[in-house]
Amino acid sequence: MPSFFIETFGCQMNVADSDLVADLLLRRGCRMAGDRAAADLLIVNTCSVREHAEQRARARLREFAAAKRKAGNAQRIWVIGCMAERLKEKLMDEIPGIDQVIGAMEIEYMDRHIDRLLSHEKRPAAMPAPGARGRASVFVPIMRGCDNFCAYCVVPQVRGREHSVPPDRIEEEIRKHLENGAREVTLLGQNVNSYRADGCDFPDLLRRLHGLDGLLRIRFMTSHPKDCSEKLVRAMAELPRVCRHIHLPVQSGSTRVLAAMNRRYTRDDYLRLIDRIRNAVPGCDITTDAMVGFPGETDGDYQKTMDLFRTVCFTSAFMFAYSPRPGTKAAEVAETVRPLEIKQRLSELIALQTAITKEHYAAMVGREVDILISGRQRAGRRLWLGQDHGAKNAIIACSNEISGTILKARVKSTTGMTLVCERMPA
Repeated sequence: MPSFFIETFGCQMNVADSDLVADLLLRRGCRMAGDRAAADLLIVNTCSVREHAEQRARARLREFAAAKRKAGNAQRIWVIGCMAERLKEKLMDEIPGIDQVIGAMEIEYMDRHIDRLLSHEKRPAAMPAPGARGRASVFVPIMRGCDNFCAYCVVPQVRGREHSVPPDRIEEEIRKHLENGAREVTLLGQNVNSYRADGCDFPDLLRRLHGLDGLLRIRFMTSHPKDCSEKLVRAMAELPRVCRHIHLPVQSGSTRVLAAMNRRYTRDDYLRLIDRIRNAVPGCDITTDAMVGFPGETDGDYQKTMDLFRTVCFTSAFMFAYSPRPGTKAAEVAETVRPLEIKQRLSELIALQTAITKEHYAAMVGREVDILISGRQRAGRRLWLGQDHGAKNAIIACSNEISGTILKARVKSTTGMTLVCERMPA
């Protein structure tokens, strides 16, 4: 049976999609290659959210295709995901050596493509589903697509309209992961807050999953601010296994820019939501995404973003420069911010948030925390990696293999971006 190797670019949803493809191949008797050169099938899972992500994927594909031609072997190269959906067969013309392009909207039906690939292979007996292959923390998509059509975002074009996975199927998948050793699940969607299937909305889903035996923690992302309801905030407050963390992309601190982005909330709406969350869930880690350089953004607009960051004090943030994406509304508007100015604004925003993040971590020194251990930091070392009940990363020295367990620990120090913890006596 063929061996395979998967390289993934992009978000957590892409990681989950790569896991799905790997499981489908493993269930059919294929084996995972140790490196891409040894694989019969090389799969590159791509991202289109920013131009830089596409450039990186293209460069890697050219590298793989050149190595394939030089070796003169029969290795097959598949391109899947968002860039594959956006460019389709144009990629095969651009980079000779690619054998198949499978867009993001086809990932749910990937078994058909794999069965066609294997149609001439001698099939072994069916293998049990490997789940997440023993990981303590796993990603589970609960919905796909997006109906929001933010002016800068290509996701609706490459992933299609919103559709939710029925709760029975979600529960069944999580049970399989738990049987395979998972203890924490992150529920994924472009906007989990708009989840709805079989009369079940997202807070209902959280309550349903909360009682699963063996599930210690539930995380989720991403939450659109316009759909973050009081019912969801109440569920976060009442369900102890739901982590005290919400990723709530703000994108800009300027109401004028938010309107141009088609975000459908104002600066004041966002700040009221932050207050509601912090009042209901004390100590909740709030993380965000923010963009600089959106067409029409003035220095005054940018300063409002800086001021919002100082006001909210996010635990961490993903900050990036605007990148025009073909087919979006924003791409039709002339860019008004000079590249050098965008670079300066982004650098300043990153510096501000880095200082805020360090303050959050420094404030944890001396506190007791519950760390869910996800794996060893490095082979042969006693340091293990984990995360607290919010969004803070941690390392802890332990002698036993304890991945998937929750340890009580005390924070001794920080690196600025990681809690350095010591295990407390049982």
